[in-house]
Amino acid sequence: MTENLTREEAATRSNFTIDSYRVLLDVRGEDTFDIEETLTFSGQRDETFLDFIGVEVSKVIINGTDTEVDWDGSRIYLKGLAEENTVTVHARGIFSNSGEGLHRFVDPVDNSVYLYTQYEPADCRRVFPTMEQPNLKASFTFEITAPEEWAVLTNTEEVSATEVDGGVRHVFAPTKRLSTYLTALVAGPYHEVRSEKDPRFGIFCRQSLAEYLDHEEIFDISLSGLDVFEKAFNYPYTWGKYDQVFVPEYNLGAMENPGLVTFTEQYIFRGQSTRAQRAGRANTILHEMSHMWFGDLVTPVWWDDLWLKESFAEYMGAWASTQATEYTEAWVAFTARRAAWAFLNDNRPTTHPIVADIVDLEAADQAFDGITYAKGAATLRQLVAYVSEEAFFEGARIYFKRHEFGNASLDDLLVALEETSGRDLRAWAEQWLHATGASFIEVNGKSLTQTGTQPLSGEAIVRPHRISVGGYSREGAELVRVDSTTVELTNTAEVDLEGDVIIPNDEAQTYAIVALDEQQLETVLTTRIADPLARSVVWSGLWEAVRDSRLDPARYVEAVSRFHSEPDSTLLGQMIRNCQYIVEHYTMDPDTARTIWLGICDDSWRVAIDDQDQDRIYLWRSALAVAGAALPEAEDLLREALDTVRGDRDERWKLLIGLASTGSVSEADLEAELINPSEADIVAHSQAVASIPGNRREAYRRALEESLSNNRMSALLAGATATYEAEEYPFFSIALPVWRERTQELAERILYALFPQGEETIEQAQEWLEGDGTNAPSALRKIVLDGLDSRLRDKRVRDTFAGTTRFLPEER
Repeated sequence: MTENLTREEAATRSNFTIDSYRVLLDVRGEDTFDIEETLTFSGQRDETFLDFIGVEVSKVIINGTDTEVDWDGSRIYLKGLAEENTVTVHARGIFSNSGEGLHRFVDPVDNSVYLYTQYEPADCRRVFPTMEQPNLKASFTFEITAPEEWAVLTNTEEVSATEVDGGVRHVFAPTKRLSTYLTALVAGPYHEVRSEKDPRFGIFCRQSLAEYLDHEEIFDISLSGLDVFEKAFNYPYTWGKYDQVFVPEYNLGAMENPGLVTFTEQYIFRGQSTRAQRAGRANTILHEMSHMWFGDLVTPVWWDDLWLKESFAEYMGAWASTQATEYTEAWVAFTARRAAWAFLNDNRPTTHPIVADIVDLEAADQAFDGITYAKGAATLRQLVAYVSEEAFFEGARIYFKRHEFGNASLDDLLVALEETSGRDLRAWAEQWLHATGASFIEVNGKSLTQTGTQPLSGEAIVRPHRISVGGYSREGAELVRVDSTTVELTNTAEVDLEGDVIIPNDEAQTYAIVALDEQQLETVLTTRIADPLARSVVWSGLWEAVRDSRLDPARYVEAVSRFHSEPDSTLLGQMIRNCQYIVEHYTMDPDTARTIWLGICDDSWRVAIDDQDQDRIYLWRSALAVAGAALPEAEDLLREALDTVRGDRDERWKLLIGLASTGSVSEADLEAELINPSEADIVAHSQAVASIPGNRREAYRRALEESLSNNRMSALLAGATATYEAEEYPFFSIALPVWRERTQELAERILYALFPQGEETIEQAQEWLEGDGTNAPSALRKIVLDGLDSRLRDKRVRDTFAGTTRFLPEER
């Protein structure tokens, strides 16, 4: 069985032209579903194959003639083809519990069954036979037979519904030309709300979550976003209806299926939500909406150009948030979290250019990373600064019209942008899109220098940056911008600015790490920067300085303690997460660091309560739960925090998991929490029980041996790997078997969760890479290489500051 389609195989099959798929599915079963599909296509080759992973292929009819079924478990081989072909396949698929293909979920609240599909990059073949590559677009007509009480949705409107054999057959209008991974199916007794302002828009969720669905805000963002995009692109939304469905056990944040966008249920807030969480949801809604043009209307030829849709959607999500919503701080959030994700990925030995070399589907699956999304988006923000926003959008309009309902490459985009900007973008693209690594912009007094080395080639980074540079002076207790200029930086530049601190890229217009000289560094560590975007740029640079062993992690923690009242909840959340990593990975004496960090969390939480700042209360109480999970002496404090939670079950579970991790609550106590439990309660309860010392080996066994859903398996693994009295598991002996026996999604969940944290891992990983892992799939080797890189970095930071690190927060 060959599940891993290569780029070369896809290129060979690209000379076929597909006209249409007619797909009949009967989804009334509990384990499997019936498939009948008819595919029409043309080409000059007499043989090819369809991709299909399922239970059975019972019949294959080629141009009216029954042929012998030749199916190896993932490919149906077709021979004796004519120039024009009609192929009908009868098959049986299997429902998944991994979030791949057609996922089946039973709601524990009312035993209702909910289905949804997730295909990207290549799991449509788990639902019906396809030519599973993005450049073989076609029109799809779906006929779905389901229980009569179910709502059934696909990319298009339903045209008829007929009672058949105790169920209903739903027939849908043909789609416009789509790639296979963009087709979608949702079915079940979903709760539905439709917009009163625009009937094209519908929102769906499980019945048991309906009371928490804040549909009005979602509709407001969606309708405003569509208006902004249609005007910006000068191209109307072309996919008819616009349904948005929140689905259970989702592996992603969302997916841009045209006419039927799917979202994780984590965007339905059962209790308190911070502004950062709501802003993140708005960003995701707009990210997926921009895909209706970038990705759906015009699609990459192959996954090498995945960035052509994801980088654009990442950029457009933030851009549109500033245009269409109240969350105008979107670039602050992007800089605080998404850019940090890019820097993390880009400084690893497994980094890749934005235009990646994607040799096969396994590599494609792992290309959905911080480089493709966040580095690409930051690069596009720099491109807009380089060519102007007007030229950028005018180029996008040409690009859409020229390639509508087809496929395009980087060269196609560059041609359009060169037409509108008048600039030669080839050299720019070479430096930005085909090179690796992050630029550093070093500040020494009033001198700026770009430094940095490409991790893969070892060559110096010499990208052109067009950026704002601000001069900041103390005014009262803050640093305020008093001067500014725009600089085009390739190597070095001098800026004649007033100010105690010079901050390059203070409007976050480029992808670069800011590195201040020691005097200016001390200033920003002790004096708050008033502007949130400049503050986010600097704090991103501070964290990279810690990771690069240029800044004592104790100084970072002390600064977070000093600025515990940070008003931007996205930035504060990132600062807290960074401190949590420091405590567990960058300290020679973790127990002391944990105790000091717990004290910082406690003090900061109490100040937030005094200030009645709900976002800060939420963030610091959550930090308390994590900090207390490694300290039995924190029991009283966590119980005090637990008593402050009112009607928020998710917050309550965070603290209970913290208590369970040190054995400070019993299984009976946790069982008593399960009153009319939802799926989220059951998953959290599973993690809490698994976290109790003494239960972890059994949790590990269950996660690896039982057939569990993606989320339930992850909960067991999170419990099994709890920090206090940590267990050790045989990662390197199970890595290859897990990769062979599980789908890629589940294998990655297991292996990332179980990668060992100790210093001894360095030698073990190196031995595996040179021994058992020599010929392992590249996607599996990437997991180990990334883990090894993290352990080497951890050791380097610890060793660098072994004699100087002190965790002694200032009194407030």
